[in-house]
Amino acid sequence: MDWERETTDFLQQRLLGNEATRSQLAAENLEILEVFDRRQVATADGSRSLSEWTAARLDVGQETAKSLVRTMRRTVCRPELRQALAEGEASFDRVEALSRIPEDIGLLEHLDIGAVRREAAKRVEIAPASEYRTAADRFLVVQPSLDESWWNLWGGLDGHSGAIVNKVLTETADQFPPLPDGTRGDSSWRKATALVELCVGDDPPPAQVTVFVDTGLATPTNGRAGVVLEAGPRVGAQALEAILCDAVAEVTVRTQDGRYMEYGRKQRTIPPALKRAILDRDGNTCAADGCESRYRLEVHHKVPWSRGGRTDPENLVTLCWFHHHVVVHQRGYTVYHHPNHGRIRFKPPDPEQADRPI
Repeated sequence: MDWERETTDFLQQRLLGNEATRSQLAAENLEILEVFDRRQVATADGSRSLSEWTAARLDVGQETAKSLVRTMRRTVCRPELRQALAEGEASFDRVEALSRIPEDIGLLEHLDIGAVRREAAKRVEIAPASEYRTAADRFLVVQPSLDESWWNLWGGLDGHSGAIVNKVLTETADQFPPLPDGTRGDSSWRKATALVELCVGDDPPPAQVTVFVDTGLATPTNGRAGVVLEAGPRVGAQALEAILCDAVAEVTVRTQDGRYMEYGRKQRTIPPALKRAILDRDGNTCAADGCESRYRLEVHHKVPWSRGGRTDPENLVTLCWFHHHVVVHQRGYTVYHHPNHGRIRFKPPDPEQADRPI
C-alpha cells in the first residue's frame, strides 16, 4: 500500500486501529495461556516453566514471555482488565501495570503508562518475608575467563541496596573528566570504571607482584605474549607498563634454553620521598592540562620504566587516577609537553594522530 498518498488523519486512525487489534489478540493469548497453564503443557513438553515454553513457542525474549505469563495469572480474577484489553480500551502495557494493583481502580486513562507503573509500584504491598528474602538473596558472581584476561560480573541486590550502589557509581562516574579526544564513554563503561576506582581505595599500597617473562615469546612480540603474573593471569605490554610504573615488582626472566636469570631482586620504582617531592613540585594536583583533581594522585613515568625510562624528577609527572590508569595505561595515550606552552597534553595511540596536539 502506498502510505505516502494517505492523509495524516487516515494514517493515525489506521495506527490506532492496528493497536486495538493487537490488544484484542493479546487478550486472546492470555485466555489460551490460561488453558495451557491448567493443562501443564509446559511440563509435558519438558520445559522448566510456562514462560520458558512461551518464549520458545512464540520466538520472543524471556522478559516478554514472563510478562505475558505474569499478566495472565494476575488477571484470572480480574475480568474487567481482560475485557478492557479485548475491547481495545486499554493497551497490554496498561493492563500489565494495572494487574499488579490488587483492587480495581479503573483504567487510569488520565495517566500515561509511566505514571500508571509508578502508581502500581506505590500500591503493591511488600510483605516482611519478601524484604527478608530479597536481602538474603543478594549475590555477586565474579568469573574470570580461562586466561583471566577478562572478568565477568553479575548479581542482584534488594531495592534499597541497589539504589545506593547505582547512586554512588553514577556520582563517581559523573566526576570523571572527558577523555583527551573529548568523549566521555557511555554510562556502562563509566560505571565499570567507577567501580574499579572505588575498589582501589583512597591510599592503596604499592602492588607487590612477580612478573614471569618468557623471552622466547616476549621478544618477538614486543611483550604482547609470554608475560604472566604470579597468580596466573596473562597480561599484555600496556598492563605490564602499568604494573611497573609504580609498584614493587619482582621480574623473573626465562631464556630460550629454559634457564631462569637471576632477576629476583625487588625494586621500588618510585621511592616514597621522591614521590612526595614530585607531588609538591606539581602543586599537589594533576599536571594534565585543564585537570584540577587532587584526588588519588599518582606519579607516572613519561618514558616508561619498562622501556628504560629513568626514575628521576625529569621523567616523572603527577597524574590523577583517571588520567594515569584510564587515559595512559588503558587507552594507550602518551604524555608530552605541548611545544607552545609546555603544559602536559596527551597523544593518541594512533600513529597517524600521534603528532597532533589535543
